[in-house]
Amino acid sequence: MPQCQDKVCGSDGCGGTCGTCPANSTCNAGGESCACAAGYIPNQAETECVRIGSACQGINQYGYCTGDTWVRCDAQEGIVALNCGPGQCKRISADGSGACRCGTIDANGVCASATGTSVANPRVHFTCATSAGVLIAENCADATNSSAGFCSTFVTAFGHQTSCFCNTCSLPNASGQCRPLCSNPSDCRYLPGQNVHTCGF
Repeated sequence: MPQCQDKVCGSDGCGGTCGTCPANSTCNAGGESCACAAGYIPNQAETECVRIGSACQGINQYGYCTGDTWVRCDAQEGIVALNCGPGQCKRISADGSGACRCGTIDANGVCASATGTSVANPRVHFTCATSAGVLIAENCADATNSSAGFCSTFVTAFGHQTSCFCNTCSLPNASGQCRPLCSNPSDCRYLPGQNVHTCGF
């Protein structure tokens, strides 16, 4: 008698199987689930495994949750996956869209790599969408339409603002056109060790 109750894959005990796993995944020892191989992540429908770093294949920049992982499309890196931490990936719509909860990140945001790690030349601006309580990731090269675009912080005597820059000392204006950060361009200073800009401050 085949034994497949509560099993989706693996042997049925009679020389057959209880089901097969999608490509690039393996059946766990008990046959209750399939797990994607290293370097792969479940697609939004959880019907197949997609390779991290590959073309986005319909995944958008907002992405979706699979367990505690936020999967989204980055304009430069392709499919990226960010581990939000236990219980910290939040679904925000019926179609499964979701993202990491904001945690300590506010609407001013922080700069990081596409996977959320701290790097010397960050390309992504992570901000909190306070109405939904989840993060939004903006690829700065895509947002500024500049291949040199990166995320940095502008520091003044009144405070600081983190955003996407077109290049060193160049920031998009309200219409998206790149312009000098400072009214007097020669006053602009960029401190790469801290990744901050100032206007003679």
